Amino acid sequence: MQPDVDTLLERLSLTEKVAQLGSVRIGTLLEDGSFSPVRAREAIPDGVGRVTRVGRESGLDPPALARAVADLQAFLRTETPQGVPAFVREEGLCGYAGRRGATVPQPIGVASSWDPALARDLARAVATQLRAVGCRLTLAPVADLGVDPRWGRTEETFGEDPALASRLTAAVVAGLRDGGVDPTLKHFAGHGRPAGGRNRAAPTASLSEMRDADLRPFRAGVAAGAPSVMAAYNAVDGVPCHANERLLTDLLREEWGFAGTVVSDGRGIEQLAEEHGVVPDRRAAGVAALSAGVDVELPETECFGDRLVTAVERGELPESLVDRAVGRHLRQKVAAGLFDDPAPDPDAAAEAFGRDAVHALARRAARRSQVLLANDGVLPLSGDESVAVVGPNADAPRALLGNYSYAGAEGADAGPDVTTPLAALRERVDVAGHARGCGVRPSPDDERGIERAAALAADAEVAVAVVGGRSGIDVERDSSGTAGEALDRATLGLPGRQATLVERVAATGTPVVAVLVGGRPFAVPDLTETAAATVAAWLPGQAGGEAVADVLLGADPGGRLPVSLPRTAGHLPVDYRQPPLSRGGYVFHDGGPLFPFGHGESYAAFAYGEVSVATGEMAGDGRTTVSVPVENVADRPGSEVVQLYARDPVSSVVRPERELVGFRRLDLGAGERRTVRFDLPAAALGCHDADGRLTVEPGRFDLAVGRSAADTRGTATVEVTDPGFPDRRLVAESDVE
Repeated sequence: MQPDVDTLLERLSLTEKVAQLGSVRIGTLLEDGSFSPVRAREAIPDGVGRVTRVGRESGLDPPALARAVADLQAFLRTETPQGVPAFVREEGLCGYAGRRGATVPQPIGVASSWDPALARDLARAVATQLRAVGCRLTLAPVADLGVDPRWGRTEETFGEDPALASRLTAAVVAGLRDGGVDPTLKHFAGHGRPAGGRNRAAPTASLSEMRDADLRPFRAGVAAGAPSVMAAYNAVDGVPCHANERLLTDLLREEWGFAGTVVSDGRGIEQLAEEHGVVPDRRAAGVAALSAGVDVELPETECFGDRLVTAVERGELPESLVDRAVGRHLRQKVAAGLFDDPAPDPDAAAEAFGRDAVHALARRAARRSQVLLANDGVLPLSGDESVAVVGPNADAPRALLGNYSYAGAEGADAGPDVTTPLAALRERVDVAGHARGCGVRPSPDDERGIERAAALAADAEVAVAVVGGRSGIDVERDSSGTAGEALDRATLGLPGRQATLVERVAATGTPVVAVLVGGRPFAVPDLTETAAATVAAWLPGQAGGEAVADVLLGADPGGRLPVSLPRTAGHLPVDYRQPPLSRGGYVFHDGGPLFPFGHGESYAAFAYGEVSVATGEMAGDGRTTVSVPVENVADRPGSEVVQLYARDPVSSVVRPERELVGFRRLDLGAGERRTVRFDLPAAALGCHDADGRLTVEPGRFDLAVGRSAADTRGTATVEVTDPGFPDRRLVAESDVE
């Protein structure tokens, strides 16, 4: 039975209250793979708020983990003073990060699909596995914008654009909630635009500037019902996010009306003392974080717990602030149904983990996530060619997986069942041979391997070079990655000697299809000149090899870039939402991107008709309809992403030259013609003025429909007749007739 939170709060002692604000790792509570009441009595005698990283750190199969979680919740119900259940959580960024968990495409790939419905389906599937083992909460989605590709965590984001990221963030929130799992939006705020691309560095924008960009996906996630937000490691305007009352209380709660919990990033509170240096010690760090609006400490209790008890007893912290945080956390537990149904069913847990349960969806998502960057006609393959398969990622299962996936335990069935590109191609074409060529990181054997790969390619009709990076999956133990958390880069070319590998293979005269596997956008102008075709496959997950083969053999990928690809790291920032004065070039170099935001080729061809606007005028709180017919003029099916951009030519504040305000992915049969209708609210055209108010200013707005931010197929204008003051910026909804 669900308790009354206020009554429960009155019954809790101060020690029991702060226990609800803390966390413990699952390993503390296990012995020989089972829950240990003896260890629990020592570690959590007064209860606990959350139990963390239960899948990765336990290494247990789903039924065994479900049994341990059920025993844990029974212990909390019967042997702690007030019987409060815990939130049990595991990562769910690209799948349940535990033994046998399915791994779906990393978010940067999902963003490339431009398909919110697909994102929701994937999140729902992930939630099914999380809930099966008793995880009712996860630390996803990442709502940060991925603005600087040097940053190792770009792969976790939905790209550089706030409109696209907002739609996908809201879709993932909805999908996780569909599956009975509480999402957590992270990292609030500015984490995705760190100075120099260095993880945890201060963002390259003020809080005011981020209102029209970085904060929008978080606002969309809150509006979609996300009950939890994670603070970021970095400082904003000189104040660390974990101690930033302006950010966590004034903006998030009072301005946006958020009523859920704010949680720390891992050890983010203690960094206030030990990294940021804004407080003298961990007790002061706990006081500062709680006072600013952080409610729960992760991944284990270091600055809350006894230190908060001492702070209250010494008059350094009002107990009312403890009550405020505990009340929020208890209300989230009530809303999640933990008091009624806290434990999983161990006997049923395995049902969610059969290969077929998620694999077909993962393959479809991986296929729709790929972006055909360039193609001189070599693709699609006919299937009759002899194919040489080369590259360090061609037969490396782990290379297909994003960070925060489970791939660290021993045993053949520990991680997901991954099909590599080489294995998938061998089932469908004449593979003349395979040569790794070189490693993702430099190796003394690379020269010999490159020679062997070139010799193999010389005797084939086509060479498929699967190159790119490798995500550091375990941020605490894995030093072999080239991207991921704390794996930032100063350069953006292919790491190691992979560029030389592609050059040598192409020099044989055999056409090369380059498949880029990795979570970071690469700056590879020489590769795209050398290769006959280039495909960005991102980190496609367990079905990635099959999906790559699907695309090479004729399935139209339909993906579009959610980021702008730079020519070199020296061109950064290159994201398309730059104001006009930021678009200058360089001596000897074009300042534009190698490939623009929204770009992607197709095996089909599409013709756009005239853009029409239902009414040329609308009020500041009104809306209009923008329509455009699109026809597949090819003799094969294809997938197109119709993109609607807006520009405010005269504004009281400097605005981007062009901003995405709506999009629609279309799957069209040969010769099929459909009309896309965008329901465009004036709120999509707004911006925050110099006083921080969200305003739709009167005047003319230029609209453009196209295939990318740099490829316009039709234009129109709309006049806003009077100012509007919306609650938040929206994204145009669309339908098709």
